[in-house]
Amino acid sequence: MPGAFLLKGTPTNLSWSLIDMKNKKTPLLKGKPGNWMIWGVNQRFSWIIKQIENSEIFVYVTKSEATLGGLAIYGVARETLHLVEKYWPQGEKWTPFFLEIKAVAPGILEHPEDPKQWKLIPKTTLEEKGIKILPGPQKLKPEQSEILKKIME
Repeated sequence: MPGAFLLKGTPTNLSWSLIDMKNKKTPLLKGKPGNWMIWGVNQRFSWIIKQIENSEIFVYVTKSEATLGGLAIYGVARETLHLVEKYWPQGEKWTPFFLEIKAVAPGILEHPEDPKQWKLIPKTTLEEKGIKILPGPQKLKPEQSEILKKIME
């Protein structure tokens, strides 16, 4: 049975994936629905990669100069991919997969290139709902996934 995961990523890498989703420069995205992007999991976390297809994915953007961080995207992982060259500007050892986007925080699709314009759901809001943000990827309980989906509506 598919699970649910909270995956972290930098605003730079998320912006890269969103711009590629919009412009479809990567051949792998050609012919895919307009709400599909490429996202990834660090290869160190092979336990997630084995379970990722058809799982619910929540993307949490890490803090940077451009943003305080927060929940950005809710979607469903589709097939894993194999890339022969580096895809994201930051980090190299990633296992990519298609992410079908179901919901986004305001400003993300309107300004994929500018994380300062994103209205991410802050960490404090998530913590108030009982969802603690830990380092690395997190497997979510079904009730946590439901809470995050409601927040993203």
